[in-house]
Amino acid sequence: MEKQSSIPYSGISLFFVFVLALITWGFYKTYIAFFPSFTGFNNVQHFHGAMMMVWMIFLIVQPLLIRSGKLAIHRTIGKLSYLVAPLLVVSIFLASRMVYHRLEPGVPHTEKIAMIALSIPFLVGFVTFYSLAIINRKDTYKHMRYMIGTSFLMIAPGLGRALIIFYNYSLHDSVNLCNYLVMAIAAGLLINDMVKKRPYSPFAVILFMFVLLHVAWNFRNSVAWQTIGEAFAKIFF
Repeated sequence: MEKQSSIPYSGISLFFVFVLALITWGFYKTYIAFFPSFTGFNNVQHFHGAMMMVWMIFLIVQPLLIRSGKLAIHRTIGKLSYLVAPLLVVSIFLASRMVYHRLEPGVPHTEKIAMIALSIPFLVGFVTFYSLAIINRKDTYKHMRYMIGTSFLMIAPGLGRALIIFYNYSLHDSVNLCNYLVMAIAAGLLINDMVKKRPYSPFAVILFMFVLLHVAWNFRNSVAWQTIGEAFAKIFF
């Protein structure tokens, strides 16, 4: 087991700040720049944005609280996450449903089902990583890594949008590039844990989940996904 004193808490927080910077970059022109009036936006978008921001703030401050010995505050925020995490899941679901119903009437139904291959697997990934983090909350090593996994999920919404807006990438290519980046990071951290003979199951799970997310996106027009997505939409949308 990795000694708590050897964990680079400051570096982890800096990584989370970097992810938040990507989110800010990606959403600046399409959302943040409209502050404070936010004309044309609805409550679902505000709710989703607020929950994403709160989650990233939690991720940034938690390692710093451990490093500074403020464990009581760390535990309090941890308990607050029992409320914030479900609210974030609800916000992802509501945003997905909004996009599904907002698509132009002329868009084929199969395309609507294909598009939720971007958000619903994301939701499943967040629930999986957070649940595993809570299950392993007394194991600092595993808990921390699964929480890092939740931050990986935030990279594509920020960086992917920035690639589309500033570099004219297609949605398909921007999502794939973000997936490749995250899978490379997860694979690198997995190999690092294996080389240093640490338990490597957390990053193995994280990498596997992102492979599934990548497959779902690239096979969104397949019979398999169309069947799954159609069933999901009929029940929940």
